[in-house]
Amino acid sequence: MTVYIILTILTVAVAALVKKREGYAGAEYGPTRQQVCNGVCLLTLFLMLFGVSACRYQVGNDYSRYEEFFHLIPLKQVVPTEFGFNMTVRLMQLLFGIDTKLPIFALFAFVTVCFMVKALYDQSEDFLFSFFLFMTLSYYFQSLNTVRYYLAWSAAVFSMKYVLKGQYVKFVLLILPVATIHKSILLVLLIYPLANLPWKRWQLMVLTLFAASGLVLQDWYLKIIVRLYPSYENTAYLDGGTSLINIVRIIGVFVLSVLYYRQAVAGQKQNRFYFHLNFFALLLYTCGSFVPEISRVGYYMTAGHIFLLPSLVSRIGSRRQRRFWRTAVVVAAVLYFAIFLIKAQDLLVRIVPYHTWIFPAEITGKAV
Repeated sequence: MTVYIILTILTVAVAALVKKREGYAGAEYGPTRQQVCNGVCLLTLFLMLFGVSACRYQVGNDYSRYEEFFHLIPLKQVVPTEFGFNMTVRLMQLLFGIDTKLPIFALFAFVTVCFMVKALYDQSEDFLFSFFLFMTLSYYFQSLNTVRYYLAWSAAVFSMKYVLKGQYVKFVLLILPVATIHKSILLVLLIYPLANLPWKRWQLMVLTLFAASGLVLQDWYLKIIVRLYPSYENTAYLDGGTSLINIVRIIGVFVLSVLYYRQAVAGQKQNRFYFHLNFFALLLYTCGSFVPEISRVGYYMTAGHIFLLPSLVSRIGSRRQRRFWRTAVVVAAVLYFAIFLIKAQDLLVRIVPYHTWIFPAEITGKAV
């Protein structure tokens, strides 16, 4: 736990030095001092996040399961992972040896953190605020747990800029290869373009009624889900469930967005996109508790929080209200982070304590 708190404090401090609004100097003068500072800081952030992720050992509830996959794949045994992942593992084993595992985890950490840092820099209006939310809302730390999914999640967040720019060919060309690593990302091919549409109020009401049908037709919807994803059949995943803390967070973002809709959302294409994603997430978590592994769907939508909240707060006209809501968001995010760290020892998460292959617990005598 101590490692994660220190990492969060240090990376947020480095992120505070990044200033995106500094203009470019003329070509003959080269980059400005701020641009050089930005580059150094982004590289530092990448190395810190990548280092903690790549150097972990037996951290995450699926770490041992992935070690089993690494063993079974070269034996051509049946594994529940996509062919792109299997091919990547096989290639790494050809390069580093049949028993390799640490380089494979490091490779996925490298790609995931690259997508994360680049997405944050490209899409945030307030890099420090967005990065702070990225860390405290636990998106980075969750990536220590589900390797394939969070590579897909980070690629999905990175792809948002293509949707906002209407560059759908680039969007599809990014999503399809990543789907060979974790096919859940295919959902964003539908969700993100829908969120980018200029929905009218009556259309959102119709969508709400459709979502509410899940409260009475969940058995029928589950049959469809099982047909699309047969591996869920006769598993505990069909028991469903939802997340109260995520519902509270989504409702909070929704209420704040509605309060300042005219100032901060209406007429702002990117904020309207993130607002729609949050609305979709609200419908999913409240009406779709039967959906297997609901958070794997919902996180593709709630990722917009790290961009929407800083942009929304900055557009509040009253200086006093702006300060109040910025403080409220920061306090709420810190509380969310604290709750996450407390639960991080649970078997369903298991990223605490942190172990590293550099200083294993049997050598240091203590995990942190």
